[in-house]
Amino acid sequence: MDYFRRALQYVFQQYKALILSVICALLVAVLFASTIGAMYPLMRAMIDNEGLDGWINRGIIKHRTGIKFEALVLPETLEDVEKYRSINEPLKITKIDRDGTANQSSLTLKDKILGIIDPTTSKSEQLTHNAILYRLAWMPERSVELLIRHMDGSEKYITLDLAAPPFYAPAARWLLSFLPDQIDTNFKRQCIILMIILILIATILRCFLRFIQEYLINRISFRAIMQLRRDAYAKAVRLSLSYFSQEGFTDTMSRFIQDSNRIHGGITTLFGKTIREPMKMIALGFLAYKINAKMTMIVVLGAPVAGLIINKLGRKMKKATKKTLESWSRMLGHLQGTLIGIKVVKGYHQEEYEEERFRQINDKLLKQQFRMAKIDAGSGPLLEGLSIIAACIGMIFAAYWLTRGTMDTSDFLEIVMLLGAMAESGRKLGNVLPKLQTANASAERVYRLVDAPVESDPPQALELKPLSESLEFKNITFRYPNSTTVTLDNINLMVNAGEIIAVVGPNGSGKTTLLSLIPRFFLPDKGEIYIDGINIAEVTLSSLRRQIGIVTQQNITFNDTIAENIAYGDQNASREQIITAAKRAYAHEFIEQTANGYQTVIGEQGTTLSGGQLQRIAIARAILRDPAILIFDEAMSQIDADSEAKIQKALSEFSQNRTSFIIAHRLSTVIDSDRIIVLDQGQIIAQGTHQELMDSCRLYKQLYEMQFGMN
Repeated sequence: MDYFRRALQYVFQQYKALILSVICALLVAVLFASTIGAMYPLMRAMIDNEGLDGWINRGIIKHRTGIKFEALVLPETLEDVEKYRSINEPLKITKIDRDGTANQSSLTLKDKILGIIDPTTSKSEQLTHNAILYRLAWMPERSVELLIRHMDGSEKYITLDLAAPPFYAPAARWLLSFLPDQIDTNFKRQCIILMIILILIATILRCFLRFIQEYLINRISFRAIMQLRRDAYAKAVRLSLSYFSQEGFTDTMSRFIQDSNRIHGGITTLFGKTIREPMKMIALGFLAYKINAKMTMIVVLGAPVAGLIINKLGRKMKKATKKTLESWSRMLGHLQGTLIGIKVVKGYHQEEYEEERFRQINDKLLKQQFRMAKIDAGSGPLLEGLSIIAACIGMIFAAYWLTRGTMDTSDFLEIVMLLGAMAESGRKLGNVLPKLQTANASAERVYRLVDAPVESDPPQALELKPLSESLEFKNITFRYPNSTTVTLDNINLMVNAGEIIAVVGPNGSGKTTLLSLIPRFFLPDKGEIYIDGINIAEVTLSSLRRQIGIVTQQNITFNDTIAENIAYGDQNASREQIITAAKRAYAHEFIEQTANGYQTVIGEQGTTLSGGQLQRIAIARAILRDPAILIFDEAMSQIDADSEAKIQKALSEFSQNRTSFIIAHRLSTVIDSDRIIVLDQGQIIAQGTHQELMDSCRLYKQLYEMQFGMN
């Protein structure tokens, strides 16, 4: 769970909201246990026919002395009311706790309390059953003299120390104030109504607090995931291109979407039911223990077995989750590639082929999801079955104690309810560890992205000034990660400042890779690149890339306005500078014809403009940057013939006193270059002017004649 723990740092930053949510969870647990616990006095009134006041008084006395008395039932008929009011039956001791003050006296089981010595007159008062209960419950903390009758019939006075009343005594006295002073036939009904009202109030308050707790946890979780995505994105845009060549772009996108959502689920589970349900179990277990410790301990013995089951399921869930996320990433990649290339799919009538490929990927994902569902679905029934087995064993013992008369019927029913509620809370915890393991697997994938080494400046990096003399490739060798073949092999090339260099060659010869080394998109395995005699591996990235303008063969635009796309490399550019750059790229004329001019939003993947228009916007972006080094990678591959001549002229003008590199398959666009470099299988096989290469380089001549023939 190490990776998931790292994700929790974003949660703990919101410690105030987290503390408030934990307090709410604690109150929910207490109110839930109180609601179940309130059934106990309710059943005492309904089943054992004991008054609420008698039950509360006996409970307070047990806390103060450790003595448990035999209950005296309420009258059932109107004729019994007067008899009940004047009853002088002594209090019979049925239990003495070891840790109570009564255990230090000479009191024994089945002793009967006949009266209390009045401390003011030192006379023995012969009080009614209820009056003795009331006195012992509410007298101040002190010693009291009791008149006791032993089993043999002898009577004597015994001193009993009364401990301080319990913390709930004021609330209990307030509760009793709602009951009438006189015992009559309506007393039982009023006790029941009062308990039901209290249960309803506690339930409403508990539901409100649970709403607050769950809302806070979701807020905390969403904010934590937002911050995690923000940090992951900050890392992603600073990763080298070699990372994406290994991991893939769609897999990285999946980590932002699927993985972060699963981490969110883990956080809400951890700080939701993982806190709330154990608190409920503790509160319910405490009440059950107070009623019958033996039965409670029997049921609790099943907890270690449940823990082992949950742990095993959690490990299986983690493995299944990692495979599922990998399958999801593959499906996302296929979906993205198909939709982006939908014109090609339709143009070549490959709908059925793509449908079959998607079905295979989707089926594999479905199998992994089935495995996760099986583990998730099995956790609940397993724990529920274990809980029922433990509860049944406990009830067998309880039934034995009930038949022997050592347990009251109301005690039995109440503890069954309490333990049943505990088992339900335990069942809800059944899928907690699998969910946390799922979140941990997702966090591992996200943190593999976060922990990946980013592009950084070397120690004591130099600030590189704009190129003024030369750019040199020296003994450059490069191979892509996981590739078995060398892409560039011992490249040596000297380029003077201001030269226009064209790089040509067959597909896969290494043209784009060679120029990608200049802005340090990739680092060569061997060799160095020098600008004005300074190794670019020893300079800051900002000073290096600030002087480079790039136009790629792909139409890279963003879902923003045309003006923002042109000014992407210079956010401080004025409107006039943007328009000037657009005019020089021959983009101004079609921009003015759009609905909102330069404020027209291009749209996702540039769907609102043609390929040639998007390419001219990209060229305008490079012109606005005013770089010392220009890199045009198939920059005019999607420009019509009419615009090509204009852009060629603009490029010729703009390239004056700038070092330019042009990659072009259309050789007619590079004929006027100062020098043409011919690459084949990662090596420079020739270089020179167009005419020189036509005379000396067979490959170049072949490429040119093939294109000339096609034209």
